[in-house]
Amino acid sequence: MSKILILKNDRAGDLFTSLKLISTLCADLHKVSIYLSELNFSFNFLFKNQIVKKINYDLTILDKLKILYNIVINNYDKIYILSPKSFYFLLPLVFRNIKFYAIVYDGLKRDRPNKFLRKFIFKYRVVSRKNINIYSYRQLQEQLIDKDEVLVEDYNNLNVPKNNEIINKLIPGKYIFFQFRYKFFEKLNWTHKDILFFLNFLKSKHDNVLFCSDIEDNAQSNVYKTFFSENCSYIDINKNIKSENPNSKGIYYLKELTGLDMFYLIKKSSMCLAKEGIVSHICFFHNVKCHNLFNFEIKNNADIRHQKISYSEWCKDMNFSFSFLDKNINKTINKLKKQIL
Repeated sequence: MSKILILKNDRAGDLFTSLKLISTLCADLHKVSIYLSELNFSFNFLFKNQIVKKINYDLTILDKLKILYNIVINNYDKIYILSPKSFYFLLPLVFRNIKFYAIVYDGLKRDRPNKFLRKFIFKYRVVSRKNINIYSYRQLQEQLIDKDEVLVEDYNNLNVPKNNEIINKLIPGKYIFFQFRYKFFEKLNWTHKDILFFLNFLKSKHDNVLFCSDIEDNAQSNVYKTFFSENCSYIDINKNIKSENPNSKGIYYLKELTGLDMFYLIKKSSMCLAKEGIVSHICFFHNVKCHNLFNFEIKNNADIRHQKISYSEWCKDMNFSFSFLDKNINKTINKLKKQIL
């Protein structure tokens, strides 16, 4: 039995790009340990039969010591570096008897790791931040699989939840799922009135609208959480509560949504609408229609090229539709009318 360590303490959306690789590595002949971060640990339910440990997204000295100790006492056969931390790229130099697999980066200013450290990695694939990528980040990770292993296409080595009776009772039949990110929409200078107008537009295209807000607990995000609770119908799955607002029929704010519940709700949705990220990657996992939202400014040809490179890294193989939102709410609505069906 091979002992494998996977270093994946990054963001939630990034985790989903690695699931085919992780599912393949979680075969019966492998004993797998996985490090997750506070940003993606809510999806640890996928790894019920694996050893899952939580460390910080930004590694502390204590985190580094824990990882070093773990490697020393466990005698791993393989270690997969799937989170680009500089500390991780030093490990192959120290542990020469372990096979390291990694995604590395060619950047505009520097490469991670440099050419010298790459010599100690048994197998790696390169993400370019300088040129448009032929393969997406997801596809490059799948290329790390050894020739004697077969890529698991159906994720059957993961713990994928099949049913949730509480959600089935609380949630209306057909709905569009929307993720609100306050930083994304504040860049558009949309008012609270604009946001409600946008939600009502979505309701005009679908029977129901279910939406969540940021998981961050800070003053700015809490302003929106309070606003949504007071002006929309809401559902609190954790407390098994559904509250109807007569001024917001069919538009439900999802309070304190967990990763597990988001995973299941997206699976049941007619389609999803969100800034490119965790929602679009879960949609890809479930094969659910998704429309991605972008709002970056294009000032010159260099900006256009930068966004094309970024798109080739994250979205190349997903085949989702997308729109660039406008600061003018009416122009945005006109852009989306033919996309939100």
